[in-house]
Amino acid sequence: MLNFLFMMGCSLFFCSWSTCLVSVTIYLFFYMLFSYESFLFKTTPFFELDIVGLSLILLSLWVVILSLLGSQYIKINNSSVDKFLVCLGALTVFLVGTFSFSGYMSFYIGFECSVLPVLFLILGWGYQPERVQAGLYLLFYTMLASLPFLLLITSAISSSLMVFMCEGFNGSGFNGVYCLVLLGAFLVKYPMYGVHLWLPKAHVEAPVSGSMILAGVLLKLGGYGMIRFMPLILMSPQKIFWGLISVSLVGGVYMSFVCLSQMDMKSLIACSSVVHMSGCISSLLCYNESAKNGCVIMMLAHGLCSSGLFYLTGLVYNLTGSRSFFINKGLLNLLPTLGLWWFLLVACNMACPPTLNLLSEMKMMMGLLNYNWVTCLPTGLMVFLSCAYSIFLFSLSQHGKFLGSKEMFSSSDCLSYLVLILHWAPLNLFILGVYFLV
Repeated sequence: MLNFLFMMGCSLFFCSWSTCLVSVTIYLFFYMLFSYESFLFKTTPFFELDIVGLSLILLSLWVVILSLLGSQYIKINNSSVDKFLVCLGALTVFLVGTFSFSGYMSFYIGFECSVLPVLFLILGWGYQPERVQAGLYLLFYTMLASLPFLLLITSAISSSLMVFMCEGFNGSGFNGVYCLVLLGAFLVKYPMYGVHLWLPKAHVEAPVSGSMILAGVLLKLGGYGMIRFMPLILMSPQKIFWGLISVSLVGGVYMSFVCLSQMDMKSLIACSSVVHMSGCISSLLCYNESAKNGCVIMMLAHGLCSSGLFYLTGLVYNLTGSRSFFINKGLLNLLPTLGLWWFLLVACNMACPPTLNLLSEMKMMMGLLNYNWVTCLPTGLMVFLSCAYSIFLFSLSQHGKFLGSKEMFSSSDCLSYLVLILHWAPLNLFILGVYFLV
């Protein structure tokens, strides 16, 4: 692990984009080749890795590589390429560390430090002047929610910081207040409805690479934290879990209707992320085997699908200069080849077979129904409305009559199609090997 972090730092600081891509790909190959010997293994006393952490590390590396490939306009425009690579390299190091640290204090450090590179991406390479406000929303929402969590961790340190980092703290006897403090940091990062206002703003103002990483990886930190800390709070009052599940499911239904009212492509996709993560939060709070497995698969599927949709939106913005549905109508007439990829990724977003999204939704629904049959109504509504706003996104952008003021232009280059293929292919092929997770 330390060799990998050193390799990533050297590649991103001193080498070209192609060298960084080759080095990360080689490491990814050998990591997948030798790491499935057991579901839990330690490299040092400070690092441990299970199948969930390994899957999210591979997802992080994959999305970072795709964000590098999809950010060629930054290199072409020569807009601080070195600083951009430093931000991506630091973010990769923090993400890999967060998913592999064994101690809770070291986990918290990586958990919070991963916000800073995304903040710099929004402030440095965002599109509009409102990116400052979006960055402040991101910073204060996440930091304020994590401050009580930090106080809880530090108060649990008794005699030795080293022992605490290696063994954690004893979670017996948690009451409702401790439960909410512990879950609050993760629910904001996920995010849960009610504390989600930073997400649409951050997505709308972030560059393409920032949106891809934010949706593909950063939201999954909350899910990984909940999976890791849920065993400590299972003895907490069940009324708290039931209340959070109710808020998540009702909020997911409400955000589905919000998606149907959006006129900005990026804002719609960002709100759909809140809908999908609401189902994941509810499933994790149930904490049965089916719901947990469905949540893990959904995090992987959503990371690839939403990242691909944000990349498509970035391509449309670079070609037409707008993300509004009022302007971007009839794109199928202008960009017929790109319209195929819109259809494929939107089909993945609405959980068409044989995608990972379908499998994850089925397992999450089974877990929620096993927990309480009352959840069937909001869960069914979320599934139905997810199909509705996905069709709304595709039909409103691809069909209709495009503006006469637009000039004819060619579709994207081969590199753009390569990035789209690398988003779509894992969603439809990894279902063959998903037995590792189920």
